[in-house]
Amino acid sequence: MLGHSASDPEISELEKKFITANLLDVNGTVGVKVSSILGYRLTSLMYSQVNYAGESHQFSAIQLVAMFLGKLRDTAAIELKIPVSDVVIAVPSWYIDVQRRALIDAAQIAALNPLRIINETTAIALGYGITKTDLPDPENPRYVMFIDVGHSNLTATVVAFSKNQLHVKSSASDRHLGGRDIDIALVRHFAEEFKTKYKIDVLSNPKATFRLIASCEKLKKVLSANAESNLSVESIMNDIDASSRLTREQLEGLIAPLLDRVQAPIQKALAAAGLTPEHIDSIELVGGTSRVPAIKARISAIFGGKTLSATLNQDEAVARGATFACAMLSPVFKVREFTYHDIAAYPVKVQWEPTEEEPDPELVVFPAGNTTPSTKILTTARTAPFDIEAAYAEPENLPGAINPWIARATIKGSPAAGDNPTYKVKTRMNANGIVSFEGAYYEEIEEKEDTMEVDAKEVEAAPKKKKVVKKREVPVVTGYTSLEPSILNNMKELEASMHAADKLVKDTEVRFFIRLDKHESDNNDTGP
Repeated sequence: MLGHSASDPEISELEKKFITANLLDVNGTVGVKVSSILGYRLTSLMYSQVNYAGESHQFSAIQLVAMFLGKLRDTAAIELKIPVSDVVIAVPSWYIDVQRRALIDAAQIAALNPLRIINETTAIALGYGITKTDLPDPENPRYVMFIDVGHSNLTATVVAFSKNQLHVKSSASDRHLGGRDIDIALVRHFAEEFKTKYKIDVLSNPKATFRLIASCEKLKKVLSANAESNLSVESIMNDIDASSRLTREQLEGLIAPLLDRVQAPIQKALAAAGLTPEHIDSIELVGGTSRVPAIKARISAIFGGKTLSATLNQDEAVARGATFACAMLSPVFKVREFTYHDIAAYPVKVQWEPTEEEPDPELVVFPAGNTTPSTKILTTARTAPFDIEAAYAEPENLPGAINPWIARATIKGSPAAGDNPTYKVKTRMNANGIVSFEGAYYEEIEEKEDTMEVDAKEVEAAPKKKKVVKKREVPVVTGYTSLEPSILNNMKELEASMHAADKLVKDTEVRFFIRLDKHESDNNDTGP
C-alpha cells in the first residue's frame, strides 16, 4: 500500500478484498483508523481494527510498515544478541520511486539505517550466483530465468551470469497473481457452499473470514502434494463447525482464470531480454506458490517441458540474497568479490518549460532497462532561473493510479555565468532505483600559457596557450516525495514512545507471570 492513496483503484478495488481493516486517507496516503485498548499494537490488517493504548489514532501505511520493521528489528536483535541498525530491504522489482522513498522513511522511523533497497529477484539471483565457481566468461554468459511466484505477485526475471558478476537483462510481473489470489478463490467457493450447507454468511464476519482464509491456505498446500483433501474450520461462527472436501482437479477449475495469466509475464520478460526459451540455460522456481502443480505445468509448457529447478530455498531465497548484499556493504564481513547490475523497470523522463532554442519540453533520460546506478548530464541554455522535473514517461504502466511525479529541481543560475549561459544538470538513478537531481553547474573556460620547457637552441616562438575548463556550481533547490524532515522526526518520536510503552507492558506481564508461577510453586512446596 506504500505510495498509494485510499481512493486509488489498486487499493479500493484490488487490495481491499484481502484486507478487513477500515482504510482511510491519512495525509494524502492510505492508512487505518485505530481505536484503542491497553495492550500491544496489532498491526495485522486482517483484523477490523488496529488497537493501541486507549485512544483513537490514525496510522499511515508508512507508519504501519515502520511498526512491522521495528518488530523484525527486535526479533533479529534477540536472536543475534546484539542491536540491529544497518539493513538491506528487498522490494518487488515493479516498486516505483515514491514507494522506495516511502520504505526508506519507514525504515528510518523504525530506527533502522537502510544501506540498500534491492529488487527481490535481483537478491535471489545474487544468492544463486555468488556461490557459483563455474560461471563462464562475459563473452558467453549463462542465462537463468528466475520465476518468483509468491504470496501476492508473480515476477519473471532474466539474468546473465558470468565470472564474478551478474547482469539483470529484463523483468516482468503480474502484480496480482499469487498465493493469496488462490486463497481468496477458495474462500469464496466455500463461503457460497456454507451459505447453503450451514445457513451462515462467512464473509459478513471478519473473524470468520480470517479463520476460513487460514484453513484455505492449509488446504491449498495439502492439495499441492495430494489429489484431494478435507477442509475443517472449528467454530467458524455461531458455534458452527464447518467442513467440506475438495479435489485438486476442482481447485484447478476454480483458479483457471489465474492459471491463464501465468505465462504472460514470462513471455514478456523473454521478449524484453531479446531471448527465446531455447536461450535459457536454467529455470529457477522460488516462492511458496511455485509449488502448485498447475502453475508448474503452465511454466514448463513455455520451455518445451525443460526441467524446472528448485535448487534454492523457495521461501528464504530473497532473504538470503539480501543478506549477501548487506554483508557486501559491511566493513566487518569479508565476502567473495561479486558485482550485480540491476535495471530500471520504467522509463523516466525530465521536463521543463520550452524556449525558442529548446522547443521540445521533455526527454527520456532513463529508458526502461537502463542499467543502474546511472548518471546523466543534461545541458540547457537559460538566461533566468528555471525548473526541471522528473516523472515516469509511461504512467499507464505504473501500479494503479499512482502519481507519476518523481522530483523537481529549481536551478537558480548565476550572474557570473555570462549573458547566454549553458547549464549542466546532473541527474542520477542510484542503486536503490531512486532518481534525484545531484546538482547543476556551468563551465568556465580559461586560457593559460603552457609552461612546458623547450630547448634553448630552438627558435623562440609565441607561447602556446592551454584551455582549462572549470566547473562552477550554482544553487539548486530540490523537492522529492520523501516525508518532510519535521514530519519524519515527529513519526520517529511517536514510534519510539509507542515502542517504549509496549516494552513496559510486556516486561510487566513477564514479571507478573514469574511472580504467579513462584507463588504457585511455593504453595505446592508447602503441602497440606
